[in-house]
Amino acid sequence: MNSGGLNKKSLFVAVILLLVYGFSYAQGEKSEDTLLLTDSSEEIFQLDTIVVTGTASDNKTQEIESRKLKSHKEVDLAEILSNELVEVQMIRKSGYGNEVSMRGFGQENMKVLLDGGMLEGACGSRKDPSLSHINMLTVQKLVIQQGPFDVTKPGYLGGYIDVITKKPKPGFEGEILTKIGSYGFHSGGMTTSGGNDKVQGLIGYNFSESDQYEDGSGNRLWTVREGQAASYNDEGRDEKAFQKHDVWGKLQFTPSENHTILLEHTYGNAQNILTPRVSFDTEEEISNLTKASWEMRDLGDLSEKLSLSFFRNEVDHSPSQEFRNVAVPKNNDVESVITGGTIQNRTETGFATLTYGIDLTHRDWWGDVYNSLTGTKINDNLIPSVETINLGAYLQVDKTFEKWSLGLGGRYDRFQQEADEELLFSGTITDENRQVDDLLGGHISAKYFLNEHGMVFGGVGRNYRTPTSTERYIQGSATYFGNPELKPTANTEFDLGFAYERGRWMFRTKVFYSDLEDYIYQEETVAGYRSYTNIDAHIWGGDIKAGVDLMYGFSLEGGLAYQRGRKDSFPDNNDDKDLGQIAPFKGKLALHYNSDKPFGKENTGLFGTVEWVHSEAARDIDADVGEQRLAAWDIMNLRMGYQFKSYTLNIGVDNVFDRDYTVANSYEWDVVGGTGANPAIVSEPGRFLYATIGMNW
Repeated sequence: MNSGGLNKKSLFVAVILLLVYGFSYAQGEKSEDTLLLTDSSEEIFQLDTIVVTGTASDNKTQEIESRKLKSHKEVDLAEILSNELVEVQMIRKSGYGNEVSMRGFGQENMKVLLDGGMLEGACGSRKDPSLSHINMLTVQKLVIQQGPFDVTKPGYLGGYIDVITKKPKPGFEGEILTKIGSYGFHSGGMTTSGGNDKVQGLIGYNFSESDQYEDGSGNRLWTVREGQAASYNDEGRDEKAFQKHDVWGKLQFTPSENHTILLEHTYGNAQNILTPRVSFDTEEEISNLTKASWEMRDLGDLSEKLSLSFFRNEVDHSPSQEFRNVAVPKNNDVESVITGGTIQNRTETGFATLTYGIDLTHRDWWGDVYNSLTGTKINDNLIPSVETINLGAYLQVDKTFEKWSLGLGGRYDRFQQEADEELLFSGTITDENRQVDDLLGGHISAKYFLNEHGMVFGGVGRNYRTPTSTERYIQGSATYFGNPELKPTANTEFDLGFAYERGRWMFRTKVFYSDLEDYIYQEETVAGYRSYTNIDAHIWGGDIKAGVDLMYGFSLEGGLAYQRGRKDSFPDNNDDKDLGQIAPFKGKLALHYNSDKPFGKENTGLFGTVEWVHSEAARDIDADVGEQRLAAWDIMNLRMGYQFKSYTLNIGVDNVFDRDYTVANSYEWDVVGGTGANPAIVSEPGRFLYATIGMNW
């Protein structure tokens, strides 16, 4: 590794910039009515109340919404996000380990964070997306950021998902949760927390597994590969879809009311994850996620809160072709280690609230290919030990006065990337390797409160997404390899919205326009090889959400979302103006029922949902990169639950009418296959019945 250059770097601090922020930074000091309205316009608030797994005895609304989450089948976080947010679309990969796109931004263009630290899988084909490494029992809430409007986080383009996990508490509490479902799905786990005012601890364990599901036409997962290369053999046809163990623990020290020190570690072990989209399955995957943090509060006039954090996220990924019909089965050995840290301070001044800090991230990613029959190394440069370093500094200024709330942020990043091994195939085209990028971005936003019920918000911002190690350095074969000359993608985005909440009624709408400079895209070159290139493009769209509380515990909510992507310049051999990976129009309508005291009984709760989800046909596709037209679909989901004291029973049916449908295209290549072939499209499960039994104390 060549890490000596890190010590030579100087720290750049940038205080400026332009423009926007629509709905993503809650201001801390407003009247009670105004605060409620502000939060209700933000995805942070929405997911704080909708996607919460912990209970809060002092907040009935939060308890109810916690029960709402547990009424989902909870196979993975991607499914829940897609179900709950109309602007989020799932990218189906298999029975477990799926991804989401948000407003047309997915995969590398949308980051996943774990308690603020960067989390990435190790697979170049993204068979192990970030969300797959997080167990639902660890989650307290999910925070969604849309657009380039948070300068405290590096390297995201269209937004990020920050998974906030549960922290230890004094006293003694815990949860046991058992789930069963169709197609042999079952899961069982527990978590418990306790301690005194000075020391608290938390431990947890979960096991889950499933057989292969069937789609609405009765086809099992393995049939996706029929008629294609690397189809499933007899053993693979009978194999489970996945098995996974997760163990986690946390130790927290509170030496005084102003100091909190937290140490945490999560271990995950997944085996035999079938991924019929591509030519390899995952034989084993091990994750070790470690973090240490120290938070200091009320230190004086210069610091309301000072935070120091360090994290190390390691993923060892072992794809294989054990279950495939291939002449020479192969297996890969891949490892990704991300290490980073942040120092952040928040200061309340007489003029505004200042949040500023520095962060550093280092990633080492390598991968080799072996002949499974002989153990011989076939390609020791698939991912040629790529070292990535990002050093950033930022400043956020928030100001509230009268009916206005203003936000201004600036961020500077110095991004360095280099392959430490030979670029066997890229080297025939270019002698480029080490790249250094200096990136300056930021945003400015405004919220205007029309009255205590309504507000208008909007702004403009600019941020960057740097190339991945795969896009710059993958060495699959002589006809498929990365492009070391790739530039980072810049997103200049404009957002505008309106929110209204009064009594039983809620309405919110927002629109956006993203101008994408040097957008990273697949390319099948005129020279006959496949790689990646930069193009210019734009994405625009918006969503509408509304809700009303009806009588007798019933409420109605609905939403619509649409986005469109278009190219402004083109890769080789591609003149289709449609941008790939853009989900079609999606709509949702749900009727909810909730009662804290059904039948007049204390310490009980009854809740349920009838949900209709619709998607238009995928017609605006990039056929030149292999995307396919997908039919429109409609499904109905049912969920209900009953709580008695500390016990909860949830039952549900997804896809009640057993429809055969596919949610999203995906044009990314089969990286680990080494050929760049387009992956197969995987249909959704057919009718899925499930039940969850839980106990809290």
